[in-house]
Amino acid sequence: MRIGLGYTHSVSAVSVLIPTYNPSKEFLTEALQSLRKQSFQDWTALIHDDCSDIDTEKIVAPFLSDPRFVFTKSPRRLGIGGNWNECVEQSKAPVIAFLFQDDVWDPDYLRSAVEALQKHPRAGFVCLDHVYFGDANVTTMPLYQAVRTFKKKNIQSGVHHGKELLRFWIKHELHPNFIGEPSFVVMRRSVMQHAGTFLTDMPQFLDTEYWLRLLAMTDCICLYDREYGIFRVHSEAASAVNQEAGEGLYDRLRCFERLLPLLNGENRLAAIDARNRAVGKMIAKFFNRVGSGKKASTKGGSTLVKFCLRHPLVIGTGILHYFLKK
Repeated sequence: MRIGLGYTHSVSAVSVLIPTYNPSKEFLTEALQSLRKQSFQDWTALIHDDCSDIDTEKIVAPFLSDPRFVFTKSPRRLGIGGNWNECVEQSKAPVIAFLFQDDVWDPDYLRSAVEALQKHPRAGFVCLDHVYFGDANVTTMPLYQAVRTFKKKNIQSGVHHGKELLRFWIKHELHPNFIGEPSFVVMRRSVMQHAGTFLTDMPQFLDTEYWLRLLAMTDCICLYDREYGIFRVHSEAASAVNQEAGEGLYDRLRCFERLLPLLNGENRLAAIDARNRAVGKMIAKFFNRVGSGKKASTKGGSTLVKFCLRHPLVIGTGILHYFLKK
């Protein structure tokens, strides 16, 4: 199915990027099977392993007889953002779709995304609704369920003007990530080239930070009319591991600080107000973690130090409000 998205006949319509690191054989196999069962078949798949401790190539070997599947491995650990960037660098198609090693697509996932991009040429990316499936006892599961509730209440299916959706997200302090995980976002390569690469030093919000960049420059299609796949939640997933380790406590602040230079006028003032409110909640979260004996990582703390030096009143007010509520 050729759809006129700017490719040549020597290049597939979609590059499916599958970054792996110490994958579960069962989960990765299910992910690849869901790709192979797609009703839209004009794709190539790059499985790029981030120097795993296990033999990922052996797991994916049964799929490599299909020439559309390619396996490569990094000689050194790149990290999450680095692996995503390497996948993009090695791909060629005009449309980019990430599929993570634990996740599963509905058979019409790619067809729905590609047809939406064809129908709306001004939109730079598509986000598709999905379910969260896994262990209900994992600490991140309530957060994911809250995202689904928020989307159903606030986001309509259809095309959204990027800057309007960005203003809405700023109003809600960039929380929650209703655009979704990369496994359920399909992007035009041309827009990604303009946006740049994923951050390699942001443990938790690197997808959110990237969506903010995209919304600042292009429109977004939200396909929330039905569920297009499964995002698997388990204790070994990166998000759950980061949550337990207290990683990413300062990521939302970094997102605001990187977003502000892209804004002006009322939008900038609204973002500053939302950032200051978010800082107060971040301070409370930090003290609550420390008070309960949980870890609070210092990764990304340099952003906080710089912010404290520039805005001591905001930090001081946040600390004061926290202790007054105690």
